[in-house]
Amino acid sequence: MNRLALKCGLSAAAGVLTAVPFAAGAVYQRVRTRQDDRELPGLGELVDVDGRKVHVRRMGTPSPGLTVVFESGLSSPLEMWSWIQAAVAESVPTISYDRAGIGWSEAGERPRTAERITGEFERLLEVLDVRGPLVLVGHSYGGMLLRAFAQRHPDRVAGVVLVDAAHPEQLERSARQRLGLPLMRASVRSSLFWSRFGRNRLRKVDDGSQLAGLAEREKNTTVARMMTTRNWSASDAEIDGWLEHVVDEIRATTFPADTPLFVVTAEETEKADPVHGELQRELAAMSAVSVQQTLPGATHLGMLCSAGSARGVTAAVLEVVDAARTGRAVKPVEATEATEATQATQATEAEPPGEQP
Repeated sequence: MNRLALKCGLSAAAGVLTAVPFAAGAVYQRVRTRQDDRELPGLGELVDVDGRKVHVRRMGTPSPGLTVVFESGLSSPLEMWSWIQAAVAESVPTISYDRAGIGWSEAGERPRTAERITGEFERLLEVLDVRGPLVLVGHSYGGMLLRAFAQRHPDRVAGVVLVDAAHPEQLERSARQRLGLPLMRASVRSSLFWSRFGRNRLRKVDDGSQLAGLAEREKNTTVARMMTTRNWSASDAEIDGWLEHVVDEIRATTFPADTPLFVVTAEETEKADPVHGELQRELAAMSAVSVQQTLPGATHLGMLCSAGSARGVTAAVLEVVDAARTGRAVKPVEATEATEATQATQATEAEPPGEQP
């Protein structure tokens, strides 16, 4: 055998050996995903909306009055609202849902513009036969998205709660957010690539540490969804949509002047980025009937996942519900300091710069 043939043979063998781990990883990912689908199903129901399955969780007794709707942040399955939704549902009907491709919902058309996402949400409400006024609750990136719905349907917006919500100018005005953006995009795209070969599971990209405050079933279900390629693909598409379309679509949107508006800010986010506090106060200025309140000890994800911080957000939501029902002005709520156990949990939840949406 001459040297050229030997070299070609060795190169081919190396290629085969290199491909084997990827092929095995792809099989492993498919098997584990199917296993998770069986053992850790979503906590809501799958609803058919124009031929696409949408994962929805309805809690509380249906009534012709107010309904509270929860809009999640980037990459966040609806189970992350569990503490807050369960508590609010004791007083008013509630709906949380997974946007296209997130959690258990099937993927949707791209690009992921605010107009498209709003249209999908409108159709979901029609299918669920939710016709009455809404209290919109948005966390992080979800806080920007619900502004598009409010602009199109001001008559249906009975109140708004923004939970450490993103601001359309945060990348322009916050150096921390601007510098962190490339890290966030690289992290998401790396996770998307390696998720196809099961590497995220082996490396424990998200072993639940950032979600440790959730109850066990909710945490395990959320982690399982975050291991899927579909969830990362949808997240990558939403980041593209946010940067290329959504910011410009919602920049000039506002709420009706008399809309009860409660802006709840995570203290740890504000400490890490003082510009964030300034932007949060600007969000509160979108309504003449508003409150901006910083939640002691809370982190960006801890607002939802940690039981102690979630109680503060719950109080804000119920305050807006009561204000919407009675017509009185919205007022601050009692902000309970996070317990030592909650603070210990939140110490693991510090997001790298740029992951705020």
